[in-house]
Amino acid sequence: MKKVKYRLFLDHEKEEKWINDMAVNGWNLEKFAFSRFIFTKGEPGKFVYRNELISGMSTTEKKDYFEILKDSGITIIQEFGGWIYMKKAVSDGPLEIFTDIKSKLDYYTRILSVFLLLFFVNICLGLSNLNFFSNQSNLGFINSTMGFINIFVAALIAYPIIKIIYRKRHLQRKHQFFE
Repeated sequence: MKKVKYRLFLDHEKEEKWINDMAVNGWNLEKFAFSRFIFTKGEPGKFVYRNELISGMSTTEKKDYFEILKDSGITIIQEFGGWIYMKKAVSDGPLEIFTDIKSKLDYYTRILSVFLLLFFVNICLGLSNLNFFSNQSNLGFINSTMGFINIFVAALIAYPIIKIIYRKRHLQRKHQFFE
């Protein structure tokens, strides 16, 4: 039995928690794409899931990384848009990708750089499409609409940026406390 769910998450950790809650109820992730998740019915609580941003890795680095994960008993479910979902049987122990604070901070920095790039691209496109200072084009309405859409997308992207900055600062304080 399959179930398709549509959810848009702006927080990758909340998305991961939701996927794991589905797994506890016996719905195992089979495929995912932007805001679309396909689950199959299975044994409740058999797997634990993690997501990770892997954009920026070369094909060789990805292949090597996937091999390390496989050797650790981790199965890559799918890769989409620079993100991967992986699973591991609960009986095989915890699925921890980042075992220390430094690697987690580096990961947050990687995610933050991607979101900041998307944020600034949308701001720039939005402002250039709004075209406040020139009304010489017959496409003014379309440009303005696209500009507002870009600004709206930038505002949506600001939410995960703020969350990641908050999480980074929290980890940095924790790291300084234990030094």
